[in-house]
Amino acid sequence: MIGDESPMINSVRLNATYFWKISLILLCLIGLSTGLMSSSGFWTSYVLDIAGPAWCYILIQAQYKSTGSTFLSIKFTPEIAAILIVGICAIIETSQYFHLYDAHFDPYDYLAYVSGVIPFYIIDKWNLTIKKKNLVSLL
Repeated sequence: MIGDESPMINSVRLNATYFWKISLILLCLIGLSTGLMSSSGFWTSYVLDIAGPAWCYILIQAQYKSTGSTFLSIKFTPEIAAILIVGICAIIETSQYFHLYDAHFDPYDYLAYVSGVIPFYIIDKWNLTIKKKNLVSLL
C-alpha cells in the first residue's frame, strides 16, 4: 500500500505522478491544436503522429495514477509498452500503404511514432531505476 511506504518513496511517486499528469495534458493539448491549423507543414503533418503515440504510452502504462493500476489490470514493462504502441501505429501506417482505408501514406510517420514514444520510454525506465534504488536503500 502507498501509505505503508517511506516518505521518500511517497515523494518520488507523487512527483512522478505529477510529471505524467502534466505530460498527458500537454500532449493532449498539442494533439488537439493540430486540428486548428489549416496550413500544411510539420505541425499539421507530424506533430499529432509524435504526440499521439506518446500520449498512448502514458495511458497504457497508467503513469498518471498514484496507485499504478492500469485500466486493463495489466502492468506492461516499458519495453513491451513501447513496442506495443509503436507496433500498432506501424500496422495502421502500413495499412495506409496498402490502401486498406482512405488515408495518405507517409513513411516519415514511422519516425514520428518512434520519436514520440522513445523519450517517455527513457523517462519511464529512469523512474523505475530510481524506485528500485529507493526500495533497496530501505532494506
